[in-house]
Amino acid sequence: MRVLVALAFFVFAVSASADFDKGLQAWNSGDYRAAFDQFKAAAEQGDARAQYYLAEAFYLGRGTVQDYAEALKWYRKAADQGQAEALEKLCTSYFFGENIIRKDETEAAKMCGGAAKKGKTYPAFLAGYLYEFGKGVTPDLARAAEYYKIAADGGNADAQEALGRMYFFGQGVTQDYTEAAKWNRKVAETGRAYPQYLMGFMSENGRGVQQDLAEAAKWYRKAADQGDARAMAALGYLYAQGKGVPKDDAQALKLYLSAAEKGDTSVFPLLGYAYYEGKGTAKSESEAIKWFRKAAEQGDKDSQYMLGYLLEQSKNPTEAAQWYQKAAEQGLVAAQESLAGLYFSGQGVPRDYAQALKWYQKPAENGSIYAQYILGYLYEGREGVPADPAQSIKWYTMAAEKGDPHAQLALGYLLSDEKNGKSDLMTAHMWSNLAAAQLSGEERSAAERQRDYVASKLSPDQLLKAQQRARDWKPKG
Repeated sequence: MRVLVALAFFVFAVSASADFDKGLQAWNSGDYRAAFDQFKAAAEQGDARAQYYLAEAFYLGRGTVQDYAEALKWYRKAADQGQAEALEKLCTSYFFGENIIRKDETEAAKMCGGAAKKGKTYPAFLAGYLYEFGKGVTPDLARAAEYYKIAADGGNADAQEALGRMYFFGQGVTQDYTEAAKWNRKVAETGRAYPQYLMGFMSENGRGVQQDLAEAAKWYRKAADQGDARAMAALGYLYAQGKGVPKDDAQALKLYLSAAEKGDTSVFPLLGYAYYEGKGTAKSESEAIKWFRKAAEQGDKDSQYMLGYLLEQSKNPTEAAQWYQKAAEQGLVAAQESLAGLYFSGQGVPRDYAQALKWYQKPAENGSIYAQYILGYLYEGREGVPADPAQSIKWYTMAAEKGDPHAQLALGYLLSDEKNGKSDLMTAHMWSNLAAAQLSGEERSAAERQRDYVASKLSPDQLLKAQQRARDWKPKG
């Protein structure tokens, strides 16, 4: 029985194949009516190729009346059997929404994926796009990369660009700059701006290719000439540094401005510094403030600090404090010190020694001599800050050891006062002696009086040793 069934199926398949061959011959010769009849006979016997051509006949209205519903039915039958051209047709139809087929990205993903596995280049690109951006399917970068690779190998430039980008950023694939350079170069050489920019970046930084700043400038220029803002900014930076091109601040400024006009916010701080320092243009505080403000509003902490600094210099400490605060909260030490200074002096904000203490802490820990000195001063016991002699001595010592005469004078006083619980008269004399040697005017007189007062408390032998320690002392750091 099985033998008879197999034999019947074989005869059936041979008959369908013969009908298809006759139909294809008629189709190619332009006899669409005859072709339609042959395709219909073979299609009804299950021949996937005939089903596809029958769908084409209905779709185009060749050999029969145009009928999209019938076309879709036969395309689906052929696609269900894995017929490549039918899968490709349904892929694009569902992706874009053609004729009676509504756009359906979920169906498109199925059909495009099926066509991709049959080696169809354009459907492979569309499948990659759908999976990369999660259109109709759950985003799957690894799967997207697989489809892009099929399309890229088939010569699809869009897929080559996408694959180059994915290798560059390590999206869906292991980051591989050599592969990124390989794919980006293919499309960069055809004139595509973004791959040209990436080739510039890789050439500038030696990623996937040998570092070559002149080559980087070449690629950046190609992309910049097409209006790519990132390339304009990058090329401007090379001109500003004189890397790969002659140093030209004016050209750098021109490129930065062009990038800014295109919406590249990364150049806002660079423009601020250019106008502040007068590089490639005349110095302009108002222009510097304008660009630093733009960058500051984007959250750039360095620009927030520079904006605060320029506003403080232009006698607007209230707004300066606001921008210092933003930068300080982002951890910028320079801004923390400047904000602390405003709280200490009461400029732009109410005087608040507790806030000054808070914001001077990090700068002091990072080695700011002035911040260390002020912390020593505050811990002596100021309004809002309880006295803490141990902390005061600690911070004064840090500043004094780096050579600050005011810290040395204050430390000499604290170490000579028994009420602080850490009296050390010989060390107090050494610091007072060093302060007197550096200060001038009334400050020097005060240091000398303190030095001489401490000396009166020492024995002759102790005094000689204290003076020797002052002679041998060297600043730290």
